[in-house]
Amino acid sequence: MKTHRNAQRLIGYLRELDQPVTVTRVAIAGVMNRRDASDAMQYGVRQGAIVRIKVPGAIARERVLYRLTGQQLPALKKDESAPSFDALLAAWGIARVSLQLSTEVSTRVVLTD
Repeated sequence: MKTHRNAQRLIGYLRELDQPVTVTRVAIAGVMNRRDASDAMQYGVRQGAIVRIKVPGAIARERVLYRLTGQQLPALKKDESAPSFDALLAAWGIARVSLQLSTEVSTRVVLTD
């Protein structure tokens, strides 16, 4: 999962920095782009590894800071690594493996002078 990997990179960066940081600062540092940094921050907040700090009166891009909580991100389960539609296909009665239809192949050789 891309967001999980980005959150791990972000946590490593926050450990090195050892201070609260904005999404903009992460992007300027070249850790990842703003969109990926924002998604990783939100994922870290949802998982409890990152805390969001609101700074009243600050300019818009510095209004929200993020820092580590000390908790680790939960490990990804094997089932979460790749999406699977097997249960849905089974519910609809669709075969998961394509049928092997027998086909006959004929070869025709034409010799010309």
